[in-house]
Amino acid sequence: MDIIELDHEKYDLKNLLDAKHPFLERFRDKAPGTYKHSQNVASLCEAVALELDLSPDIMRVLGVYHDVGKTYYPECFYENQADSNPHDKLDPMLSFYLISRHISDTALILVQMSDFPKELIEPIVQHHGNSVLKSLANKSKLDEEMFRYRNTFPPRTLESAVLMICDSVEATIRSKEFDSETLDSDKIHEIIINTINRLESDDQLDEIRLGDLKSIKRALAKDLESKYHKRDSKAYDEEDNKKLKEIK
Repeated sequence: MDIIELDHEKYDLKNLLDAKHPFLERFRDKAPGTYKHSQNVASLCEAVALELDLSPDIMRVLGVYHDVGKTYYPECFYENQADSNPHDKLDPMLSFYLISRHISDTALILVQMSDFPKELIEPIVQHHGNSVLKSLANKSKLDEEMFRYRNTFPPRTLESAVLMICDSVEATIRSKEFDSETLDSDKIHEIIINTINRLESDDQLDEIRLGDLKSIKRALAKDLESKYHKRDSKAYDEEDNKKLKEIK
């Protein structure tokens, strides 16, 4: 897969990541749940970047800004919902329109930001590829192809593939299906494997090298273990190393 080429002297990525950046303050105010999700994705992206020798700053920017389009209709996304979910009463196709449009809304916002690198917009737009939004397809009697994101291609750079995987893994962990407070190492490994298998079966990761995919799995396992699984000072003992080998 291609690697993003960016003139780091031309752009101030550190400023884009500053919590006091005017847009990030507005992002945090309008869609606090999405903002938290994006920070978590950025952290995962950075961990993978270090494993793959990618730019940590680029990967953090991709993670932080990948969902900024959700600021237009934040209540449509589960991470910003309190008690009610508007999609419970909507036709699945209408829900698909409201949810999938966050990709184009994100692009629109980023294009208008004078300090945002234009080279990073396309990788962000690709973070769902042309995958099927399964949760809505499963609620409908229509052909699941109707619920495919409108991108022409799956991710075309290694960075966008990493972003796709990190976004999917983090969203799964934060979903109502799991209690993040009680996640153990077995469940973490299961989430990583199932997420990647789902994306592979939907032909979203065809271009990624097997070695890179193994590195992504390993980096995610290590990072999520440290966040959710309480460990003693002898981290990655014999049992943990055995589990890591199982996902290589």
